[in-house]
Order: sequence, then structure tokens, then C-alpha cells
Amino acid sequence: MSRFVIIFLVLLAVAPLVPVVLDRLAAPEGQTAANERPAPAAQETGERSHRISRNRQGHFVASAVLNGRAVNMLVDTGATLTALPETLAGDIGIFLKSSDFKYPVNTANGTIYGARAVIDGFRIGNIRLRNIDALVLKDRSLGEPLLGMSVLNQLERFDMSGGTLVLVQ
Repeated sequence: MSRFVIIFLVLLAVAPLVPVVLDRLAAPEGQTAANERPAPAAQETGERSHRISRNRQGHFVASAVLNGRAVNMLVDTGATLTALPETLAGDIGIFLKSSDFKYPVNTANGTIYGARAVIDGFRIGNIRLRNIDALVLKDRSLGEPLLGMSVLNQLERFDMSGGTLVLVQ
């Protein structure tokens, strides 16, 4: 439980970055887990959509492909940005210097520093996105990657109903 509180506080502290993210989103421009499947609407209308079922813990965990690497991510609609642990960022080709970690994030354990980054290619099911704004945190500060609003805002819509999250591009 304290882990979720820490993650929530980290993301709350990232809120000052929202204007930067919104400016970037306004500019022009996988691998499927067992609990994910293409939405029927995709076959009928040609739109790209993807369904994710809630797991046993009540969370939506998506299998995404970031810059060509398969990654399981916790979907967090309360997260302004998609957040990545530093090791994962390096694994997908985002290499940072110590000086890049300059954005303060307040947590229950004190202030930590994150680095802004961009994920060049992002895929979840048949949905493909580019140039996703992200925040990279030291591994000890973030255990698992979070799929935040910097991804969800690039979709046409997303809906939660009956234990299923539907993403539509």
C-alpha cells in the first residue's frame, strides 16, 4: 500500500510539468498479454483498439512495446506522464546523464529527481504511437513502469467498463 502512496505522491509532484507536456502534445507530430485482446470494434470499423482485462489485484497491466522492447506496464490514469525506471530507460535506448535528473518530485520518502525523456516508438496491441513524453526515475524510486496520461491523451478515447479497459486510437 505504501508503494502506491509513494507512486501517487511522485506523480502528484510531476504535475508542474503538465504545461510542457501539453505544449508538446499539441505540436504535429507488441506483444499481447493473456489479459489483453483486440477489441471487436477494430475488426468492424477499421479503427485501432485494444482491450485490457483487470488482473486479480484489480489493476490494469498492459504489455507494451517501447522502442522495440516488450514491457509490462501498470496503467495509471492518475499519472500525468508515463514513468520509467532508469534501467528500463537504458534498455530501450534512452541514455541519461546524472545532470539530466533535475526535475524535483516530492514523495513520502522525500524529494527525488527525475529526468524528462521521449519514447520514440510505443505499441500496445495494434495501437502505435510516437514521441511519448516520459519521466525517468532512479530504479530505487520506481519499481515498475507506469503507463500514464502522456500515452492515453494520444488516443481518441479510453473507456473502463465491467473490469475491462478499452483503448481506441
